[in-house]
Amino acid sequence: MTIIRQEPAGLGRHVATRPALLLALAGLLYAAAQLLLVSPRIGIGWDEAVYASQYASHAPPAIFSAPRAQGVALLVAPVVAVTDSVPLLRLFLTAISALALCAAFAPWLRVRDGYTVPLAALLFAGTWLTLFYGNEAMPNLYVALSAVAATGLLVRPSRWPALGLATAFAVMSLMRPSDALVAAAVLGAAALAVPAWRRIASLAGIAAGLAVGWGQWLIEAELRFGGVAARLGDAAEHNVMGWTASVIEHARALDGPSLCRFGTNCGPVSPVALLWWLAIPVMAAAGVWAARRTGRFAPLLLAAGTGAALALPYLFYVDYAAPRFLMPAYALLSLPVAEAVTALLGLRRPLATVFGVGGVLAHLALQGGYAHGMSGNALSGRERVEEVAAELRQRGVRPPCLVYGESGVQLGYLLGCSSRGVIQRFGEREPAQLRTAMARGDQVVVVHTDVPPPPYVAAWRKDDLPGGWSAYHAPAAE
Repeated sequence: MTIIRQEPAGLGRHVATRPALLLALAGLLYAAAQLLLVSPRIGIGWDEAVYASQYASHAPPAIFSAPRAQGVALLVAPVVAVTDSVPLLRLFLTAISALALCAAFAPWLRVRDGYTVPLAALLFAGTWLTLFYGNEAMPNLYVALSAVAATGLLVRPSRWPALGLATAFAVMSLMRPSDALVAAAVLGAAALAVPAWRRIASLAGIAAGLAVGWGQWLIEAELRFGGVAARLGDAAEHNVMGWTASVIEHARALDGPSLCRFGTNCGPVSPVALLWWLAIPVMAAAGVWAARRTGRFAPLLLAAGTGAALALPYLFYVDYAAPRFLMPAYALLSLPVAEAVTALLGLRRPLATVFGVGGVLAHLALQGGYAHGMSGNALSGRERVEEVAAELRQRGVRPPCLVYGESGVQLGYLLGCSSRGVIQRFGEREPAQLRTAMARGDQVVVVHTDVPPPPYVAAWRKDDLPGGWSAYHAPAAE
């Protein structure tokens, strides 16, 4: 069974104009929906501040934990190196994500002519995750789009597959090396089914792309984390990795919040969201089945299989849920789901047309509503952090300084200070990082709101801040 679809004469030399224009339109609609539903005024998040600070001109690098990779930091470097404006960063990421959406699905235009590929891009762009994270400095969207591109590049006829595959896997492995390894295992096995003259080139492209991200990760492990084994151990501990089942947690998080961890109450399972979730594999299977007698069967089966493989580690090996972890699966499954919708419309029966069109519209409305709600929650929560930062700045907190405590990473980024974030508890003893900063003569500020303050700040000067926050200022070194 070949995984390459034989195209009509001439289609391999140029992409049909109308589907390509529709794909570009999907990208424009995606950018517009981000600006309308997800405010560019949303302040910077914890993980975003870590990534952005690595190359920021105005703030020291935040602590870079073992599981992270440098892909997002490199992505935002051109902006944060010249400005500390978060809205400008949002607009930059909106443009990049829209362009990346078009680039990722473009290879599939040579696998499937017609309107299925633009529809798949629209379906994926319409999920609340894709909308909410489109202008966020986070890795999962780019893993998802790289996986779509890599799968399409493997299955489309091409004389030079290595360069495209190397680029896709380089992006993927720089963003999340572990996800790239899973995708490489599936697509590398699939590459054995391509014609011999393309097999070596495809495998070489996959290997070259992996070498970029994994090479950087391994070198960084030796230089910053005490070796590869130490970094892998720290990463596993940080991400609570081991055989488990977090399917229920993922089901509870389908309509938010963005993270089911650190005591966050994710609430009950939403029946509507669950119905949407269960419809995805059903429609994907229907799409693969609909293509069983065409040259699209094997490519769509590979897309579905790769998507499932990328979801499994997060469902059964990571002991908490973050909806964004499943974005690569949603991206790849959008292709057979779109095939199923196209097949329904092709029946030219009123009931099938209503079901297909109604399903797409219901998907977009439901997910758009979730995206708007998530945006509102993030906007209000991060506005409070920005107010605290503005108040601390007004009260004289200036570099060199260290902000330690709740939302410490974001506050440090906004103030240009070194930082350390605290989520659940501060601990009983004064951390070495605070003592070192105080010995250097840095201003040291401990901030908190929900978590009780640590005992070692009892004698420090206290400031009450907006929104129920408090700040404790360390005494100046003598």
